[in-house]
Amino acid sequence: MPRTSPDVTEAQPVQPAAASVVHTFGVEEEFFLVHPDGAVADVAPQLLRTLAGDPHVQAEWMRYQVESASAVCVGLPELAAGLEGERSALAAAARLHGAHLVAAGTPPLPVPGAASVSDGVRYRELTDFPGISGEEVACACQVHVGIPSRDQGVAVINRIRGWLPVLLALTGNSPFWAGRDTGWHSYRYVVATAWPTAIVPPVCRDAADYDDRMARHLADGEALDVAGVYWFARLSARYPTVEIRVADTCLAVDDAVLLAGLCRALVATALADEAAGRPCAPLADELLSASVAAAARSGLGAVVIDPRTGRQASARALAARLVADVAPALEAAGDGSSVRALLDRRLRRGSGAATQRELRQSRGMEAFVAAMETATVAPSSVPRAAVS
Repeated sequence: MPRTSPDVTEAQPVQPAAASVVHTFGVEEEFFLVHPDGAVADVAPQLLRTLAGDPHVQAEWMRYQVESASAVCVGLPELAAGLEGERSALAAAARLHGAHLVAAGTPPLPVPGAASVSDGVRYRELTDFPGISGEEVACACQVHVGIPSRDQGVAVINRIRGWLPVLLALTGNSPFWAGRDTGWHSYRYVVATAWPTAIVPPVCRDAADYDDRMARHLADGEALDVAGVYWFARLSARYPTVEIRVADTCLAVDDAVLLAGLCRALVATALADEAAGRPCAPLADELLSASVAAAARSGLGAVVIDPRTGRQASARALAARLVADVAPALEAAGDGSSVRALLDRRLRRGSGAATQRELRQSRGMEAFVAAMETATVAPSSVPRAAVS
């Protein structure tokens, strides 16, 4: 689980229409380091020394994980270029130490547990947490979007929480666990929910209520600190952002860019709806939690709750509805054509989980790991003309 966030600068004050503000955003990606035979490789300390001058990379919970945080971005082309560059740098450094960089929500083979914990007091405290063995290791993608205030950030979370199942359905990239095919699109969800605070965020009245709920988790011994409350969407503990953290690490850069574009548009639309006093449909926590679990299991084939109506609908249909609902914000940011093209490509290509299954079925483990690295560092299809 990450401890830091990209330094996303505070957005401009919200205006009455979603199209009037373009918010800064950034992405955190977590990766596995694996040997050619698929076993995890405890080489993160050496890799980080190799990349000592790169401010965007850092250690993770285990020595076979590494995290990359993008720069603060304004456009999708800028983000795509940054993610490509960091992934390529990490992969090159990993190869220097006999390992491959793999963008997957769960590792392909069993892990060694607490024996591989990274140096640092907090990492050891996480491993000593009640009910945690050190085998509950997964890699996620978190998107940060700038917000004007914490109160408005809480209002955003209340409004976007209904779309979390769709975001997970789009990004499932963890079919394997302990060397077997689980049948899930995002088995990372199962692994992550070993942590008691890995839940759908509850509806909060304001920032004070949000803080009270965070304090309750700490008082109940469910987290080490606020940064260890792993709600699927939350206020950043360090920066003026909403952090949307429901997604698996994306196999392809394009999937991470699609996720980021949708998250930014959701936040912008939520702020505009809040400013205009538009109603927000209430969604029961248990129904929304069940929808997240369904999306983790079945991806876009899942039946989940429609956040606009409260009725059941297919995740695939809701993905198209999401793009339509946030269209003004997408157009204001210059993201409309890119997001629509990326979604179309995602729907045609299939999920990261589907790609992993295809790669695993058609080749041995060494070839699978090499193909996974190739997919991890493949360039984005987002046009670069807008990069300044």
